[in-house]
Amino acid sequence: MGRAPCCDKANVKKGPWSPEEDAKLKAYIEHYGTGGNWISLPQKIGLKRCGKSCRLRWLNYLRPNIKHGGFSEEEDEIICSLYVSIGSRYVYIYKI
Repeated sequence: MGRAPCCDKANVKKGPWSPEEDAKLKAYIEHYGTGGNWISLPQKIGLKRCGKSCRLRWLNYLRPNIKHGGFSEEEDEIICSLYVSIGSRYVYIYKI
């Protein structure tokens, strides 16, 4: 059997996000929060996107606490020292 589709694939916009779409999503979440229901969020905002696409856009690009860019010198030293002591088991490095 399988899951029901999260959205109507025929009426969903695909491809890069426009600045207007980003602004709508960011403004809505900052004002109302996610409410835990990403599937209905695009209809509330008026976006022709899938709920999963909105969730991933927020989590990976638009959240205010996401750091974009390279590592600082201090962060680089911490990563290197952990790599030397733990090895390439990044799951353990990530938890520290």
